[in-house]
Amino acid sequence: MTEYAGAAASEDLADFGSATDPGGYGRPSLPGRLTALARLVQIGSARSGPDGFDPGLLEEAADLLGRAGERLRLSGAHTVVTLAGGTGSGKSSLFNVLAGADFSPVGVTRPTTSEPHACVWGMAGAGPLLDWLGIQRRHRYARASALDQGEENLNGLLLLDLPDHDSVMAGAAHEVDRMVSLADLMIWVLDPQKYADAAVHTRYLVRLAAHSSVTAVLLNQSDMITPEQAEDCLTDLRRLLDSEGLHDVRVLMTSATTGTGIDELRKVLIETVTARRAAGERIEADVDTLVSRFEPFAQEGEAVVPEASAAALTEAFGHGAGMAAASEALRGTREIRAAEYIGWPVASLARSLPGRNRARRTGLWNIAGQLRSLAAGTADAQPAEIDNALTALGSEVGRRLPAPWSRTVYSAARSRADEIPGALGAAIVESLPADGSVPAWWRLVRAWQWALVAAVVAGVAWIGAIVAFGGLHVDRQVSSPLLDHLNLLPWVGAVIVAMLLLGWLTSSGCMNMVMLAADRERVRVEQSMRSRIVTLAKELVLIPVEQELSEYDRFREELKTARGRA
Repeated sequence: MTEYAGAAASEDLADFGSATDPGGYGRPSLPGRLTALARLVQIGSARSGPDGFDPGLLEEAADLLGRAGERLRLSGAHTVVTLAGGTGSGKSSLFNVLAGADFSPVGVTRPTTSEPHACVWGMAGAGPLLDWLGIQRRHRYARASALDQGEENLNGLLLLDLPDHDSVMAGAAHEVDRMVSLADLMIWVLDPQKYADAAVHTRYLVRLAAHSSVTAVLLNQSDMITPEQAEDCLTDLRRLLDSEGLHDVRVLMTSATTGTGIDELRKVLIETVTARRAAGERIEADVDTLVSRFEPFAQEGEAVVPEASAAALTEAFGHGAGMAAASEALRGTREIRAAEYIGWPVASLARSLPGRNRARRTGLWNIAGQLRSLAAGTADAQPAEIDNALTALGSEVGRRLPAPWSRTVYSAARSRADEIPGALGAAIVESLPADGSVPAWWRLVRAWQWALVAAVVAGVAWIGAIVAFGGLHVDRQVSSPLLDHLNLLPWVGAVIVAMLLLGWLTSSGCMNMVMLAADRERVRVEQSMRSRIVTLAKELVLIPVEQELSEYDRFREELKTARGRA
């Protein structure tokens, strides 16, 4: 509804010409300011409540937008001027003098104007505006048929005589408040006896200080006092208005009886009607007053997520997800698995004895299965650390902002907290190797090691045969120099020792290669884990926070436009 009101006001401001951007210095136009105010309401409505935007302020802004849109859609050729004042101030007499007829009843000691009366100079097109103002048809008077000489410049004036603001009649004060809120130009009629009356100053003039450009004050009934007294009253009234911040309010001395000041008042009306700027200026003043109440919700300074805070969040997520534990487990698994393939087979046989197989005992034979299951459960085991990281980020970013943004940014940081542990576990699992296969060269080394074992076994058998046939002279059918000479024993023993040493060197060298490869794999896996965690931290935490900060920046930009600043 507020966006529509701002857009409608923008479309209908054309009738008021360039009055909304006096001087043409690039200041936002009234349509632009109304649109910006509508967006402030839109942004604030999503963040209202006890710790957010005041719902009353948002409602007032929406009312202003609706009122401004209605006024701008109605006749731009007419200027609404109200004569307001207290009982006995003489405003009805001034109304009749300006209208040239006794349209409004006059009273001195009691209120006689119970309903607003309107006199229109140029009735064409004024009907919808009078309906909007709520002026009853029997209280509408036209000056269109026979304008007096010199009144042509008043064509477009819609002059209203309001009930007394201090009237004892039911609903009179409310009617005055309503009409004052709709007027383009407000003229307050005061008398010498009550010109300092707190009722009119406190309730109206002080509250409308921002509307000085569309406000005038008349010190009426000057014929009731001496010229010296009138001048003193006028000086004191000017002083009083200045003390209340109403420096730009025009002050005139008038008398409906003697005609004093009537020409000056008529000149003010002619200038206002001719310029056709009062309606726009009144709305601008309303916007100025209301927008100032949005200013506590914004402050200067850059609204960003500090790089250190984002890095700390990622680090905490990595720690909470068990990234280091998972990568170390992968490295250990590679070491154990490699030992089964490229280690010395004798040692492997020893480990295969019941209770000695560390790889089987840890359940890490299947890297793609057991290790991934182990990693998948790691992140869920650290919800407190993740929760603390979210709290720290939300508090760090939020403390730099005014309410309610400090709260909404904190809430944005935690908006997807329930998804984070599972997502981190999945990120760890997805970074691990896709399968549990082993490199082909491991199998070749394994074959080579078993070949060496076979050679050692053959050598031991050879030594046994030499001892049996050459030393113990066991009977045999066939004689061979490889079995008859005991002096071969040292050489065969040396060959066996060489085979054992070669097997150890093969196992040691290959394990070193495996550990180097495992370290490189661990680094790659950690980089993949970290990259995925950074992406998750951005998607689940930083993007929601940055979106809220973007809304805050948009609010500040719209507030700047609504203020009328380039």
